Amino acid sequence: MSPEYASTSPAGSQLLPLTRRSFLGTGAIAGAALALARQMQPPLGAAESVAGGPRNLAAHRNLFNGDCNFLFYNPELWQPGGGPYGAGAIERYLGTIADSGIDTLLVNPNTQVAWYPSQRLEYLLAGYQRGDLAFARSVGTGLAGMTPALVEKYSKNLVERLDLYLDLAEAGVDWLAECARVCRARGVSPWLSYRMNPTHFSRAPESPVNCRLFRDPQNRLSGRVPDAQGSTQAAWVGLNYGRPAVRDYMFKMIREGVESYDYEGLEMDWLRHPVCLEAPASQKQVDEMTDWFAAVRALTKARRPFYPLGIRSSPNLSYLRSIGLDVKELARRGLIDFCTFSNFWQTSWEMPLDALRRELGPDITIYGGMEDAPNWLETRAPALTERPSGPDVQLAGDNAFHAQPKAEGAQRVRGTRYLSASAEMLRANAAGKLVLGADGLEQFNFFVTDQVRVPGLQADYAALRQLDSLAALRGREKHYAFNTVSLLATKIWDVPEQLPVRLAPKHRRALRIPLCAEPAGAGLEFVVQLITSRGQSNRDCGVSVNGGLPVFARRETEDLLFPAGPYTRHVEEHRAWNYTLDCGVIRDGWNDIVIYNESAEEVSVVAVELAIKRPRPPAAS
Repeated sequence: MSPEYASTSPAGSQLLPLTRRSFLGTGAIAGAALALARQMQPPLGAAESVAGGPRNLAAHRNLFNGDCNFLFYNPELWQPGGGPYGAGAIERYLGTIADSGIDTLLVNPNTQVAWYPSQRLEYLLAGYQRGDLAFARSVGTGLAGMTPALVEKYSKNLVERLDLYLDLAEAGVDWLAECARVCRARGVSPWLSYRMNPTHFSRAPESPVNCRLFRDPQNRLSGRVPDAQGSTQAAWVGLNYGRPAVRDYMFKMIREGVESYDYEGLEMDWLRHPVCLEAPASQKQVDEMTDWFAAVRALTKARRPFYPLGIRSSPNLSYLRSIGLDVKELARRGLIDFCTFSNFWQTSWEMPLDALRRELGPDITIYGGMEDAPNWLETRAPALTERPSGPDVQLAGDNAFHAQPKAEGAQRVRGTRYLSASAEMLRANAAGKLVLGADGLEQFNFFVTDQVRVPGLQADYAALRQLDSLAALRGREKHYAFNTVSLLATKIWDVPEQLPVRLAPKHRRALRIPLCAEPAGAGLEFVVQLITSRGQSNRDCGVSVNGGLPVFARRETEDLLFPAGPYTRHVEEHRAWNYTLDCGVIRDGWNDIVIYNESAEEVSVVAVELAIKRPRPPAAS
């Protein structure tokens, strides 16, 4: 472990006064922080004596994560009267989530640099002048997957956002401090969420969004991805935590947030992005990272006796250990209180939270992470005639199918759905996590639905209320989906997808998904929708649930089970078939869906989605 935690301050900056808390973070005695952390380490088998555990985090069940831009994406929503952006916009936004039942707000203050007006750290806006498009382009060119036209669109949008930051700064408002103040006034617990290795802008190491350390190749990872060719990708070029200077820099960034701002908890977000050390990390490197976590734990303990500390990460614990993050050891030593497990951008439907609980033990609080893309199934928006540019700017490099060839004659606007635009999908995604034992939920990228400004697409904040209550979710309409395959190297981080799949004649395929049982007599029906490639007759295809007899009666449809904003129909390349079953076949926890192909030709199953819905009256003839 490096003894230089405060050695990387910019020229002319000053450290905090040498209080007991700041004492623990200074480079001269960083060893004392580690010694204190080691004193906290429980004896073997006694991790429960210091771990936070579900009992201490019971008041934190409905979490909302806001990135460093979340207050600024849609000023038309939060300051509809226009004018210079003010603190009232923050009050309006945080009031909305408080009214929606959110009990904990996690605020992300950083990329590799601070996005709030720090006086000690590298600050993004230190070199920005109002309306500076050249500055914004220097940021946009670092984004992976962006065409020159998209970079220009992104840069213009960024200038508009950065000018809002300036409005607040010129009015003397530190938005990070204001978030904590408003949260407390509205009964919401404010936590910090640091992105531990953001690589969105890695294509341009000298971008102002990246720290000065990143310009030195020795402080950067190679970007090597785990494929047969030994390829490299910009999204894997992150800060190299094997370098003491990098660990020092990130410790100092966390230290300022913990010591200088009135927050109550800390999340270390290793899912934006899950890179840390060159894989496979040695045991010595893993131990160095664990000791570094121990120093962060000492920092939070010094701030107040209970300052929840946890991580947001991939559920692939073996992969995480290969890059130096031994989550099981962190839990065993009581160095973390909670974990949020999620896929990267496609939300998880098949997240094995029950198995992760068995891995980590009963005293770690486990949150189910909810991302904003239901899956990669493209859908149509019949009411729209012109494709909005917002999703392409937001999803460039992330949407696995946005560049796929389209069917001949396809005219309508197509796109990826957004989870937060569908109350039915939000309820189903939450239910599938809670039924496996999640202690709560964490929303991530919820606001992106509004950010992309697609006509008719709007984030449903009201749907967040009681989303963490399985009892409140039972008996309500839901829209479950299966994850679909990603074409990106990030797939190693996510839960392996079960779809799409090709079924040979007379073959079957079993799928598993967590569902919650529904109350008898609630007047609900259970619809399984099989989505296949067009051009196949799909004769004699059936579905079975939890070992029941296969059902072959079906109805062809173009409609999604539920709309998500303007996205209501399937694309021209696909055919959809609805099978209606009794809700009584559903059980709490894992459910088995078996697809039968009893026809004489191969069937390509693109996706499978499930609805708990109230029967609609037949349309008038």
